[in-house]
Amino acid sequence: MPAAAYVHDLSSPEYTPPETPAWAKVTVPEAMRPYLGKNGLDPVWRDVPGPLAKGVMGLDRYQANNFVVWRPETERFLYSEYTPLTVRYRKGTLPLYESFSAPIVAGCRTDTERGVALLLKGLPHVKHPTVPPCCAPVGPGRNATDEELLRSGQGWCNEQARVFIRLCQVNGIPARIIHLFYSDRKTGHTIAEFYADGAWRMADASYWCVFPGPDGALMSAAQCHDGGSGQEWCGRAYYRRQQEMVKLSDAELNLPNQEDPAAWRARFGAETAEYLARKMWTFAVMNHPLPE
Repeated sequence: MPAAAYVHDLSSPEYTPPETPAWAKVTVPEAMRPYLGKNGLDPVWRDVPGPLAKGVMGLDRYQANNFVVWRPETERFLYSEYTPLTVRYRKGTLPLYESFSAPIVAGCRTDTERGVALLLKGLPHVKHPTVPPCCAPVGPGRNATDEELLRSGQGWCNEQARVFIRLCQVNGIPARIIHLFYSDRKTGHTIAEFYADGAWRMADASYWCVFPGPDGALMSAAQCHDGGSGQEWCGRAYYRRQQEMVKLSDAELNLPNQEDPAAWRARFGAETAEYLARKMWTFAVMNHPLPE
């Protein structure tokens, strides 16, 4: 189905708030513009009035609405042109990220090892308010800077993805935002991809999860949405992680709104690998450039 071009004016203040920093704005070739934001999604998402993520501000609102949707017309562009594979990080730009990540990547031999270490050892320091182990409540409209997010130790999924991407970039690893749109056509999630050892690798900064395929190599977002074996292996990875989460103590879960831990475990733990695989529908990609 061809994309409906320019149903939504992404340059308007609704979609690109005036406080969005200039360095964050990403341009694409004219041929890709019909696939930007909701314009590139099917009518269930496209025809809803107004921007996505209405509760967030500034940079976060911009990134929630100016992505490139993954589809046959955009796949080559997204996986060969869109994101630079050379990171031009100026030492001293993000000193907190440098000092925080240095001991994490010490001893890692490859970019894949470094990316996984940054995810599994770094992101537990930035917890989500509703994904266990939960942090305290967080307002959605913080529009926080990179260092404010890492210093705060808490964030929503898009903020956690931003932290992970910056940790990667500080260490010379290309990384970008991935917006997931689930098969219920109502819900979604924000995660990331990092480029390591010649391939893109999907990484969930909220669930602290990567996605090995049948050969053990970490898969990209496209492989995790292939409708076949890659998607099945993606569901297995999420299932393994969720089973780990179910084993957390009540105190570690720290569920919001006095939710009953036993009821949460029963509901969350009942989700199967097959269900989690079917949940994956499509995704979109958003670059997160370094500040100039």
